[in-house]
Amino acid sequence: MKRLIILSVILGAAAGLAACGGGGSGGGSTVVVTPPPPADPNTKFGAGFAAAFKADPNSTPASVSASDVVPVDPAAKPTDL
Repeated sequence: MKRLIILSVILGAAAGLAACGGGGSGGGSTVVVTPPPPADPNTKFGAGFAAAFKADPNSTPASVSASDVVPVDPAAKPTDL
């Protein structure tokens, strides 16, 4: 059993070293990847939210529309997701 463990450790180390050996031949070009700029979090919720969120704090408040407040029925059957 001890031989099997030692043999597997030696083979694992040899495979690991063989996989990362560069060999010094050629060498590829280095590509620098720049990540995209982060998206504005206000636009994830829609244009109406973004406009209301970016509004001046001292501006007149927006009027409430029928779709702003959704009535909740506690006796309603839950929907499956």
